[in-house]
Amino acid sequence: MAATLRRIEALHYRVALRPGAPVGEREGVLLDWHAADGRRAISEISPLPGFSDEDLAACLDACRRCLADGAEAAEARLAAALAGRSAGGADDPLGALPPAARFGLEAGWLQLGQPPGPTPTVATCRLLPAGEALPEGAAGACLKVKVGRDSVAADQRRLARLQAELPATTRLRLDANRSWTPEQAARICDSLDPRRVAFVEEPLLPGASYAGWAARTAIPFAWDETLREHPDADLATPGLGAVVLKPMLSGLARTRAWLDAARASGRAAVLSAAFESNLTLDLYARLTAHW
Repeated sequence: MAATLRRIEALHYRVALRPGAPVGEREGVLLDWHAADGRRAISEISPLPGFSDEDLAACLDACRRCLADGAEAAEARLAAALAGRSAGGADDPLGALPPAARFGLEAGWLQLGQPPGPTPTVATCRLLPAGEALPEGAAGACLKVKVGRDSVAADQRRLARLQAELPATTRLRLDANRSWTPEQAARICDSLDPRRVAFVEEPLLPGASYAGWAARTAIPFAWDETLREHPDADLATPGLGAVVLKPMLSGLARTRAWLDAARASGRAAVLSAAFESNLTLDLYARLTAHW
């Protein structure tokens, strides 16, 4: 992956999002990487308001500091970060960078050293925001459904309608965004056909224990925010079916580390976007195939 950086240009964007997204518009920066031999790559820095602790200005300041001592030092730092996958550790060469800044630098360096081929076709899961009815043509192999914002009874009625309307081959991934007590989660799961639900993402209120999950239901749960908050989360916890990995919110090396840990524990791993641009979505598709 040797490369000699000539320059990195920062290109700002701001675009409106469709209704139903967690924010009204998305703002970020595309990094246009130029190597001395003519190679180019594009990466993105776009922290998600309300989910990322950092903002865009903090990310850009951190990147400037990281690159301030020249291309050779920056290349060594980036190569070590991707090779070691020790994000967050004492020897992490990018330890001072916020996650979205890390991702922008790690993703750019990775693509500069390994020029991407065509974007492959990968399995995807369409999002159905909370409160929305099933749109025409939404049936597929997978549908992610936002739940937890209404009452348990309302969620049960909505999920019952979806199970009735969707083909039996469509599997649901429910995302509760930490909305339920263990008892409420058990009530929801009791009303579902376990064969139709892949997992429930982050079902329990912050601080609630997952220790008894497997005794309450056969439907697995998945962790998303938990992984970012608890780097030592135990992937052997009974009932855990999958980890949902958002590279923009964690950084690329840390995402790969969790992917390796999930494989070692026999858990599924899902790469999930945080409303990034199409350029980063294409990168995720290539990473899904490559990793």
